[in-house]
Amino acid sequence: MTGGSWLCLLAPLGGTIVITLCGTRIPRVAAAWIATTSCFVAFGGAVWAFLALRGERCVHLHSLVCTQPPHLTTAWTWLQSGTFHVGLTLLVDQLSTVMMLIVSGVGGLIVLYSIGYMEGDPEERRYFAYIAFFVFSMLLLVEGGNLLLLLVGWGLVGLSSYLLIGFWHERPSAVQAAKKAFVMNAFGDATMALAFFIVIAHTHSLSFGSFGYAGFSQTARDLIALGLLGGAAAKSAQIPLQTWLPDAMEGPTPVSALIHAATMVTAGVYLIARTHPIFEQARTIELIAAGTGALTLLVAGLIALVQVDIKRVIAYSTMSQIGYMFLGAGVGAYANGMFHLLTHAFFKALLFMTAGLAIHALGGEQDIRKMRGIGRLMPFTKWCFLAGALALVGIPPFSGFFSKDSIVASAAALGTWYGWIFWVCGIVGAFLTGLYTFRLWFLVFPGEPSPFVREHHHRHGRWEGSLTMLVPVGVLAVLATVGGWLQWSPRWTPFTDWLAPAARTLPAAVPTNTQEYYTSAATVIAGLVGIVIAWAIYAERRRLAVPGAPFWRRTLEEKFYFDLLYDRIFYTPAVWISGALRREFEEPVVLQTGTDLGETTLATGSVVRRIQTGFLRTYVLFLAAGAAGVVLAFLIAK
Repeated sequence: MTGGSWLCLLAPLGGTIVITLCGTRIPRVAAAWIATTSCFVAFGGAVWAFLALRGERCVHLHSLVCTQPPHLTTAWTWLQSGTFHVGLTLLVDQLSTVMMLIVSGVGGLIVLYSIGYMEGDPEERRYFAYIAFFVFSMLLLVEGGNLLLLLVGWGLVGLSSYLLIGFWHERPSAVQAAKKAFVMNAFGDATMALAFFIVIAHTHSLSFGSFGYAGFSQTARDLIALGLLGGAAAKSAQIPLQTWLPDAMEGPTPVSALIHAATMVTAGVYLIARTHPIFEQARTIELIAAGTGALTLLVAGLIALVQVDIKRVIAYSTMSQIGYMFLGAGVGAYANGMFHLLTHAFFKALLFMTAGLAIHALGGEQDIRKMRGIGRLMPFTKWCFLAGALALVGIPPFSGFFSKDSIVASAAALGTWYGWIFWVCGIVGAFLTGLYTFRLWFLVFPGEPSPFVREHHHRHGRWEGSLTMLVPVGVLAVLATVGGWLQWSPRWTPFTDWLAPAARTLPAAVPTNTQEYYTSAATVIAGLVGIVIAWAIYAERRRLAVPGAPFWRRTLEEKFYFDLLYDRIFYTPAVWISGALRREFEEPVVLQTGTDLGETTLATGSVVRRIQTGFLRTYVLFLAAGAAGVVLAFLIAK
């Protein structure tokens, strides 16, 4: 079991090291296959750990319900000071094995897809070294056996995302997007670190068990939970730290799939589920997390309605769907949030990768206004995208239906005024999801190919892309279609039962079957209404005109002015202050002082040089004068 966890963690790191050390001595395709193989070896390790844990449960308990403690494996003690010590420790439990399977499995498919997508790029080796390192960093985050290792993985994920988003560094927009993502995530890292300092001050430990410490005051509990929520919101692009995510589309499309589907942005949901004891003790903060998710899913869904970049539409849908996950985790339905994380990894990776096939076939074009009718030339891509779109909207029997509806039902189960507000937000979000998703679908895939598509479309031989691109897309299409049948809450709940020992759903967040049924009916109807309206407005033969509403269109195009607000509050004052310091201090004091010091040193050297005559009599004279001065000083002092 623990061997599988170490294999899962170290395989992508080994791939990164091999590619880096070999450099240009290996072909680019070899670097691609090394990274891909390392990720699938990691998936094998994850399966090993999962089966070992599953078998142990069956042997000892003959039941799906288990109270057995998690397994920890320590390589060595990393830091030690008095009673405080932190080991290089991995954690194997129900929650970590689920995340290991998602990160390494879906991540491996995305890296395989990258072989065809990045073919011919002059920096292909660097790309695959980065992406393998990204997978390693995410696995360290989810396998870390203590809070410090989790924070290390958290920071490394931020670093590797910076490298991947800015991979095409010759583009100024990519560099700016990478810096924006890094800075906003660093803010969340800082709030997490402050929370950990409070934990250390009270418990002298960074183990996950520290959150059960009875000596925390309520203020300390609230501050710790708030710090963790700040980190989760930044990493998962939730309001108010969401503005970096759409700009991250400047990276290659497989990077978008990896960051937005299976790994980085889901880390915040994992963090809340992993540290749920402290959130349950700070229930107000946990409900703020749920409210943050509810607000984000609505705001992101509205902004997606006016986007014209195919990847940005899908990026805003990611923000919206993670809002659902935050809503589930915030009300205490951790298993439902994690189950949506699982299905979302399938259909969101599928959407990005099918979009990448279309972008690849059109020579890099991403404007959906130019892409109409490409489905006629790319039927496999068209139908696979449709499977992902139906899963995203939550239409049965596709996977999103089984996971998203349970989250909304859990909000209704609270039975409070805010629970019903969350429920309404979930239903409205389902309508917006149907509208913006099928706006994208009807603008891009059905109908006659546009003149732009006919002129720029090119096939990859007999196929719509290389086999390394088509095979992962096909696998994900199947998973997005049938993956949700793993759990249907009114009837069977093996996923919830599996996670119960690590992240037990709060009794208040367990809906009745009646709540499950009417919530499913409401969300499906809302999604279908959104699809019908999208068909009426955006199909090739339009039945309705796009509403004018210039004020609201402008507001949505400006993304509710979040970027402008942050520019005015942070960037503009920082530029003014730095400019003033340069004019008033750096130039007249630092720079001029440096020049004056240099000139003074040269002048002093010239004076000293004149007394260096090379004659013995001169040196004896100065020696005697110095001795006389010393004697005179003693006489005066006496």
